[in-house]
Amino acid sequence: MISFQLPSLLQIAAAITTILIIHTLHKYFVRPYFLLQRFKKYKDGLCIYRPIFGTMREYKTNFPKHGDAAYDIKRRIKENPSLRFTASSLLDTVFVTIYDPNLIKQFLNKDTSVTVKYTGLTKGTMSEFGKHSLLFTEGEKWKRLRRSLSQVFHFDYMNNSLPIIRATTQEWIVRNCRSSASPCVVNVSKEFKMFTSTALWRILFGENNFTEDDKAVETIGLLLGNIKTGRDIAFSVLAYIFGSSYYKLGLRSIDRQFMREGKMINEIFYSKLNQLKEKQKLKSNGRQDGHSSESVKFKNLIDLLLEQSDGLSEVEIIAQISTFFLAGTETTSEFLTISQYLLATHPKVQNKLREEVLTHIGKTEEVTYDHISKMEYLNAVIKEAFRFGGPSMGVIPRIVTQNFMLNEIEIKKGTVINVSSTNVAYNTRLFSNPEEFRPERWIEKVDPGTIDTSTHLPFSAGGRKCMGEQLALIESKVILCELVRSFKIDLKTPYKFGMAVGIVYRAEPDVNVIYTPIAE
Repeated sequence: MISFQLPSLLQIAAAITTILIIHTLHKYFVRPYFLLQRFKKYKDGLCIYRPIFGTMREYKTNFPKHGDAAYDIKRRIKENPSLRFTASSLLDTVFVTIYDPNLIKQFLNKDTSVTVKYTGLTKGTMSEFGKHSLLFTEGEKWKRLRRSLSQVFHFDYMNNSLPIIRATTQEWIVRNCRSSASPCVVNVSKEFKMFTSTALWRILFGENNFTEDDKAVETIGLLLGNIKTGRDIAFSVLAYIFGSSYYKLGLRSIDRQFMREGKMINEIFYSKLNQLKEKQKLKSNGRQDGHSSESVKFKNLIDLLLEQSDGLSEVEIIAQISTFFLAGTETTSEFLTISQYLLATHPKVQNKLREEVLTHIGKTEEVTYDHISKMEYLNAVIKEAFRFGGPSMGVIPRIVTQNFMLNEIEIKKGTVINVSSTNVAYNTRLFSNPEEFRPERWIEKVDPGTIDTSTHLPFSAGGRKCMGEQLALIESKVILCELVRSFKIDLKTPYKFGMAVGIVYRAEPDVNVIYTPIAE
């Protein structure tokens, strides 16, 4: 007689555990290894097998080790200037980073048709606002939003915003350099965020400030800090093991802090939306404090969003408000910070820029678009500062939705792909002595990288090119002109310069600048 003995619970648990371990090993260790093998056949490529996070972890580990989050990126291109791409493991797929300008140009011209934004690592920590923003929407919704919002982000509107930028610049100078006769020390890493956030809010939303002056620094810090905290949570080991939504259990202090801040931010933006709606209602009823009879030539961002209120939910409207406000605040402020560090540590460049500004504008004349469009050296300084230190290290990674070719390289569906603008900027085949800050290279046009437009991508290119490019450039040019013609710019020392990754590629620690008024 045959007898059957049912397995014990312990045996069942052991079997399930064994199956899960085998599944995990195959998914995150074996599968990526074999996917990587396909890329070894392509010329001037580098395959890096590091299970789970691949080269993505370098951004976190390079700064404490080397003082530069992009250390390994720069090292690779220094060792092999012909390198066209790297391919590394990332979770259960392959992460391809393009270095070659020709491949970059091809990819950016077709990325909207063959890829979507990759959110695999941060999906669980992304706010509802982020999910519905122009930055992460896809397909017809993205096209509709971009087409509508382009009515604000065009040249004429940005040019007509110059009076607001000039006024905000003067307020910033008065607030931070109160004494006109003695030097002042300014933490530009912090204070430029106040400048860019104020200018953005006034231009895009028609209000004087995002929040009360006594709470402005705290509120901006909360909004930007929460994004960085979410990224830190997403890249933690626990998030990998249990998923990026693991933080919702609130087991760690950082998780509880992230959730508390998220609730506060929701309250802030819903409150702001209600205020903006009320203001819009008053405007439409002709009761907008003396402005009702004025013809409005250009609509600002909130006007456009509220006009579409039948087609957009409150979450979707807030998503665009928060995205443009926060992204524009952080990127431009960090660029201005690195530019001040570079001008302070390169006095010859600073003096040459000052001479050009005084020649075109003088000591007291208002800065106009005609002025800044004619200043060749100012434009070169800005391009060189972007090349030297970001704030973008590349584009937001994409995941491939259908097989396509980059030259002879086959990129298969499911591959994650990115562009490394930092690698291009430090390639000795494109820029001579790339670690040297030398704006003249953009005027001389000897370096190949100064001629090929695909090598200078601070605002990306193609269909996903940053809509705020003109606004960021005009803001930067105006405040740089005002600062160099009025002050001698020096770095407060001692200071050990480093470049870390927070929300963007940024100077770390904070940069403190000494502004000494220049005598009339």
